[in-house]
Amino acid sequence: MSQSPARSHLRHELEAHMAGLGYSRVRPKRAATPAPEIARINPTRGSIAYGQTVLRRDLQRRSCQERLLFFSRRRTRRRSSILFFIGVPDEDQHELEALLEQLEIRSRTRGGHVHVVPIPTAETSR
Repeated sequence: MSQSPARSHLRHELEAHMAGLGYSRVRPKRAATPAPEIARINPTRGSIAYGQTVLRRDLQRRSCQERLLFFSRRRTRRRSSILFFIGVPDEDQHELEALLEQLEIRSRTRGGHVHVVPIPTAETSR
């Protein structure tokens, strides 16, 4: 994915959010395909969390939807869910949540490990 200023801002803020929750250690890259945009480990518990940034223009892209589906279904060796954080501009939060319901990633009974993180745009966060 290209590193536009908006995506760079989202990635930085999402990484800060994940570090605040204890997922501070960078997970070494593996040869797995596709690789997560952000992969962090909680050094205390040893648990893994993935992160993905999504812009408005990504919401309708098939490749973005496939990545969201793929990483929302990932499991550990012990078959437990891997936390998945999705950073999105705050004005696009409702569109992303609707897409997650449409793709059956989140509903009232499923998808508790998938967290939408609304991030203020760089202009409004100053």
